[in-house]
Amino acid sequence: MKKLYIGLMAGVLAAQLYSCTKSDILDAKTNTDLNEATTFADSARTIDFLFGMYSDIAFDFSFNRYGSITAGTAEACDEANHRLNGATQPFVIILTGGLAPTVNSGTNQNPYTNTYDVSYRNIRRANVFLSHVNDSPISAGLKAQASAEARFLRTWYYFLVTRSFGGMPLIGDKLYGPQDIIDVPRNSYEECVNYMVSELDAIANDLPVEHTPQNYGRITRGGCLALKARILLFAASPLFNGGNIGKTDAQKKAVGYAAYDESRWTKAAQAARAVIDLGAYSLYEDNATAPGYGFSRVFLMRKNSEYIVHGMMGPNKRMEGALCAPSRGVGTLQTLPTQNLADAFGMINGKAITDNTSGYDANNPYVNRDPRFGYTLLYNGAVWYSNSTGTKTPVYTYDGAASDGYSALKYSTGYYWRKMMDENVANNGGPNTERCWPLIRYAEILLNYAEASNETNDISTAYEQLKVIRRRAGIQAGADGLYGLKAGMNKDEMRAVIMAERRVELAYEDHRYWDVRRWKTAMENQNVTLLAMKIAKVGAGYTYTKLPVNEGNAYINSKHTFVEANYFFPLPQNEISKDPNLIQNPGY
Repeated sequence: MKKLYIGLMAGVLAAQLYSCTKSDILDAKTNTDLNEATTFADSARTIDFLFGMYSDIAFDFSFNRYGSITAGTAEACDEANHRLNGATQPFVIILTGGLAPTVNSGTNQNPYTNTYDVSYRNIRRANVFLSHVNDSPISAGLKAQASAEARFLRTWYYFLVTRSFGGMPLIGDKLYGPQDIIDVPRNSYEECVNYMVSELDAIANDLPVEHTPQNYGRITRGGCLALKARILLFAASPLFNGGNIGKTDAQKKAVGYAAYDESRWTKAAQAARAVIDLGAYSLYEDNATAPGYGFSRVFLMRKNSEYIVHGMMGPNKRMEGALCAPSRGVGTLQTLPTQNLADAFGMINGKAITDNTSGYDANNPYVNRDPRFGYTLLYNGAVWYSNSTGTKTPVYTYDGAASDGYSALKYSTGYYWRKMMDENVANNGGPNTERCWPLIRYAEILLNYAEASNETNDISTAYEQLKVIRRRAGIQAGADGLYGLKAGMNKDEMRAVIMAERRVELAYEDHRYWDVRRWKTAMENQNVTLLAMKIAKVGAGYTYTKLPVNEGNAYINSKHTFVEANYFFPLPQNEISKDPNLIQNPGY
């Protein structure tokens, strides 16, 4: 047995306890009288301690997963292409199939270190809070609610760990001290799922359906039910539900269930339905202003009918500052959506662009597309606020266009990001936005319900969820009222449609990377070349050519490699060496 500081638990032990402003309130400095006793003897400090756990809730969200380089899971899958292509960049390590137990490019750069460090640090914070909250002078009712919030957050961080690694050590309410020996084994994936679900079941009724305005952003009953629905959807999915990855029984138990069981899909459907039946949420819809306008605006409203769990922020320009076209005041553009993603969007009649009856015109590819296309991607000729004119003017991405043209960036794809950003705001002008990170929103729940229902042969329920999603998107209902969906689909056909719908509806929201893994389809669709759209201006018109990003040059990000081992992150080898009870994931 080894003394402490195995990396897996270093985050658990080294966690400093701090308030929502990130200032340490239990920092071990000799010039402060703050400690656990004085913190929990004060009602305001008790709640500040709770808010400290909230401050990290969105750390794993794709846009800011790797901090200042503005990259995450979108750049590690087929959604986006990043300007940085160095072999030590965390997302590059992933997309080239280079994940390995010995990868070590620094705490902030390692592709997976932050996931377990930050998660276990906050699991410890939750345990500290729960061990002391009853000593606090806050009211009994608030103690029950705050304890439920802490248990939710602990479960949230456990989910992030299991999503990445499979089953990991469950430490319950245990608080380790600096001199403790930690030699805990990994729990099975099944044990982790059972624990997380039991925690959420236990606390749901202690949480309000809706908070008062001053407490908006704190976890509600709906958030608790929604996390349960997501956990059970993952547990029912092919990677975990009898995925059978691993050479030994211990490995297989660590990353999934031994055998497939359809009842797991039933549980996932029931959990999603519970969120719907709560009656607290609805899609934010506004097709009167413009088709699909509600889809665009929901991401720019701090309070809306659709957000269930969100990462709160003050008014900001974070995305505009990193992702707007260069002509809109961005100094070093970070990441660009791919043609691969663009091709996933269908037409306004709901049909795929590969359907000969869809009306898609390769010589005029941006006309009559699914409205979510133009609200997700900024394409050639689309308008955006210009600080120099004080109005919205076109952004031109064709080859040779000034500032924003195809040749301006060696990693150009012919598109810029639009989703979650305000076209009335540029990095160098316009107001701040009221943006929060959409960690779980109602559209996901509807799609989860559709997917789980379909897998239990309740295909009619899947149809109904997709129709609601597509109606809000601004897709035309058609004479049959099916919003472009083929009538009479079987389970396999519907599954393919649901997968495609998730890719479009949830693009750039930290879903695609995880979806292709839990579906166990990444071997098929992530061994891929990233594509761009090169546009040539010819007279008053344009010609369009799809080609690999930076074709003819060795641009490492354009070619993605996925191997089966990469369905899970590896545990660092130095951690395995320190604690032999931590078995390694399959393939590493």
